[in-house]
Amino acid sequence: MKQQPFELRKQSGIALIALLALLVLAGGYAFYRSTNMGTERVQEAGKLRLQLARAKEALIAYAVVDAKRPGRLLCPDLIGNGISPILTRDDCDSANNWQTGDIYAGWLPGKTLDLNESADSYGSNFRYYVSPLFGGDRKTPPLNSDTPTRLHLDVPAGGASNDIAALIIATRGPLDTRNADGDDYFYNGTSDSPDDNDVIIAITRQELMAAVEQRIANEIRSCLEQHATHSSNTEHSYPWPAPLANNIFTGTTGSLFGMIPATQAGNPEEALKASNIELSRLKISLESASTASGQLAALQEISAIAAGARSLYDRLYIAAADLQNKAKITEDNFRTLDAKIVAATTDSTAFGVGAETLPATIADRLPSLATLGESLANLGLDVFLMEMQAQTSLLRAKTNSAAATPSSQKFSALQAQNNVFKNKIFEYSSTPNPSISALLAAGLVVATQAAGDALLAKNQADNSALIAQAIDSANALTSASSGLIATVQNNRVSVLGIEFNIRADQILLVLGDSSLSPELKQPALRSMMETSRNQVAAVSTGSSTVLTKRSAALLTLDAALAATQPSSDLTLIGAASLEAINRLNELAAALSNNGDNVAQESLKLAMNSLAVSSLNAPTTITAGTGLRPPVKVVIYWADTVGGHAADVARLARKSVSAANDSTSSAYTTAGKMLASLDGETGAIYLVDKFIKDNNQANQQAAEIALAKTQGALNTLLDKASSLDNLLESSLALGAVPTVWYGTACTLLKPPTGSDAWWTANGWSNFFFYQISDRIRTVSGKLTVNGGGAKRQVVVIGSGRALIPQNRTTRTTSEFLEGINADNSRDGNATQPAISFTTKPLSSQFNDRLAY
Repeated sequence: MKQQPFELRKQSGIALIALLALLVLAGGYAFYRSTNMGTERVQEAGKLRLQLARAKEALIAYAVVDAKRPGRLLCPDLIGNGISPILTRDDCDSANNWQTGDIYAGWLPGKTLDLNESADSYGSNFRYYVSPLFGGDRKTPPLNSDTPTRLHLDVPAGGASNDIAALIIATRGPLDTRNADGDDYFYNGTSDSPDDNDVIIAITRQELMAAVEQRIANEIRSCLEQHATHSSNTEHSYPWPAPLANNIFTGTTGSLFGMIPATQAGNPEEALKASNIELSRLKISLESASTASGQLAALQEISAIAAGARSLYDRLYIAAADLQNKAKITEDNFRTLDAKIVAATTDSTAFGVGAETLPATIADRLPSLATLGESLANLGLDVFLMEMQAQTSLLRAKTNSAAATPSSQKFSALQAQNNVFKNKIFEYSSTPNPSISALLAAGLVVATQAAGDALLAKNQADNSALIAQAIDSANALTSASSGLIATVQNNRVSVLGIEFNIRADQILLVLGDSSLSPELKQPALRSMMETSRNQVAAVSTGSSTVLTKRSAALLTLDAALAATQPSSDLTLIGAASLEAINRLNELAAALSNNGDNVAQESLKLAMNSLAVSSLNAPTTITAGTGLRPPVKVVIYWADTVGGHAADVARLARKSVSAANDSTSSAYTTAGKMLASLDGETGAIYLVDKFIKDNNQANQQAAEIALAKTQGALNTLLDKASSLDNLLESSLALGAVPTVWYGTACTLLKPPTGSDAWWTANGWSNFFFYQISDRIRTVSGKLTVNGGGAKRQVVVIGSGRALIPQNRTTRTTSEFLEGINADNSRDGNATQPAISFTTKPLSSQFNDRLAY
């Protein structure tokens, strides 16, 4: 391996003091002994311990600030010059042909660490040993708090590991024989014997990663605060956390405690359209840039937008693949249920026995239907609309074909297409939305007429009057279908109803808080009314029901704002606030029951019907046969959902059954475009190089790179447009990537070309945060160690699992300790405890807090 020095990243005095304090709090596990020593030997030992402690602190500090892999330890010096080799490959090398190859062995890189002393009084350089997964430039396995160690200290060979990531040894002459034997078991000297005097200090995984976790926790807290105060975040809100019970990192509306969310509620289709618009704008900006500086600015913007787009494609794939899987399971379950119902109701002599088993069979199938509903809500895929558009396109084509060259065969095909609407789409669809429901009923009438007219034309293909009537009826069905599609799209809503339930609850809490004096309560209520009014005013929809409730809420909020003027009395304020609370809850109900996602509503209705049927066995064959309609609804929509979800997954990233990404997917093409921008061969670097050194060679290289990026951008826009043309979605609970504002959030933002260390090393599994409220207010509610300032946000790094924690169980007690693991933080954590604690590292406490 090539030997080159590289400069230690300097730390300010304050930062170093803070780090040293952190290490003291973390608990330094130094393994050394001093026995049978005289005064001089004791003094020498004291100096040696101090040297070893400084070396240990420097190694941990270097690992903590590593920009590429936080927690990565320096590779050992191989030739005794005090310099760590540059990290250029997966593994470090070992000096002296270390026998096992299981650990990295060499000397302490004192010059790299900027240490004044890295040798003992005998002149022997400190030896240095590193557990293999803690050094090098490897991408897998990830380096985090769960990374296993291989070193053992003062443990008999073959004994359990005592969790050591690295060792520094002052040999005071030759290395002790038992420490030079090439295995990964080491022992401190215990006597004055020259072959038993190694002094060893250890860096445990716990103390190393605690320092790293503290760094990350501090960065996440800075990110959350900068995000909430950023000028682009007009609402000054924090992202909703992802509850611990949710292992796909979906931010859940109303949750105040959880993990760092990968997604938030939103409309994936709108996010995709916005991304495509931005990419198209930047394409024009790049093509029209008249200077290299203009081109560079456009390239940098393209990199950020394309990285976000790639993250969106990935989340769409994840959600679509999950939905397709749930749909397949549900379809299979309900086909077998339908077969059992048919078997039980076909033979009257066997009906009683067969009917008795149906409730239990239905109950057994309902959980799969519930998970299908959850996955459909998570992605927000509007399968009804996608199916309507696909079938309407086929209807239009078959109508035109029959009109152009009438024949019995053409009208047979038209009749079959009309029956798709009559016997499937309209028959199996229902919604509480009155506008959509009315059109569904009207559409069924039109489809029935069209199917009948097509049958007559098929039977008398030479009758011009019947042919004309069949074509007119088919065109009427096309018009009805198009009108229904437009109405569904127009009735979509822009916000979840629960948002306004939360607003109402917050106002009610302040109103009923007897500890608040009038001079504090009044401005607090006014602030909440203003925020609520802004959010109500931002509700966008064509739904008449929602718009009516929106108007009522705005009127009452205006009245409440007027009532909270300084001159108003408390009675008036209270009455106006209660009215506003009622109107907000009514708006929330209207939004939640808007029913614009017809497939989702149809499955809900079928589930409710079947839940009732699971309670009692049917007493007659007619009653048994009556169980089939909701089962058929489930089968039809599960099959339809699965097909459309598979299409979305394929265009977004890959086919659901494929091992590798599709070369023609939006995700792959985004990756290729980002790669054309990244690194020393990328357009950003080469254009910047040309700007700094304007010569012909640099110009030619920049032009070639630019052309490659432009071609990749054109391909990306084409693939993203194909995905956009397919995708129809309503408001989704968890398929839109979380948008992070501010440079402090760089660690959480999507990578450009390759995964950043946060993602690549799986740190998302170790961090939690709690917010006082989604909207950042002047003062917080959260306390640490029982007092002091009230905090807006607290971030926790959980560290590795302690005995007997078992993280396959997703509750806070399996991740956190002490009052941090209060069970109010389990589930959706809508009302979690507000107290936290910090303690030194131990076998019973591992949490690192930033607040």
